Amino acid sequence: MRNKIIIGIILLIAVFLVSFFPQFLKARRLETELREARQQFAVAQLRDVIGLAYLQASQKNYGLAAETTARFFSRTRELANQMPDANSRKALEDLLIPRDKITAQLAKGDAGALNDLQTLFLNTRQATASSVGP
Repeated sequence: MRNKIIIGIILLIAVFLVSFFPQFLKARRLETELREARQQFAVAQLRDVIGLAYLQASQKNYGLAAETTARFFSRTRELANQMPDANSRKALEDLLIPRDKITAQLAKGDAGALNDLQTLFLNTRQATASSVGP
């Protein structure tokens, strides 16, 4: 009688594990998809922010453009630190190189910042496309 109870308990545990495993795999897959979607959203926001800064500078609104580029550079640093891939991290960190120059140009109201923002916008699109996808 005792053996039957032990076998019953073992069978019950086995059935539980067999039914649990597919759900576990599905949850893992969905977590991965969610993480990738969040990362794609974050880089899309990054592209939007630098596009907005370029637009603001082209409208000669250098004060707002300076605030927007500060937000862009801050968010770029955060995203670079979150990237699991070294190449993606490097691509985002390279976007930080012209930070001081652009910040100084915008503070002075220099129209030359527009060219640098355009280059930064194009580099951002390239870096984010290669790091996450289109």
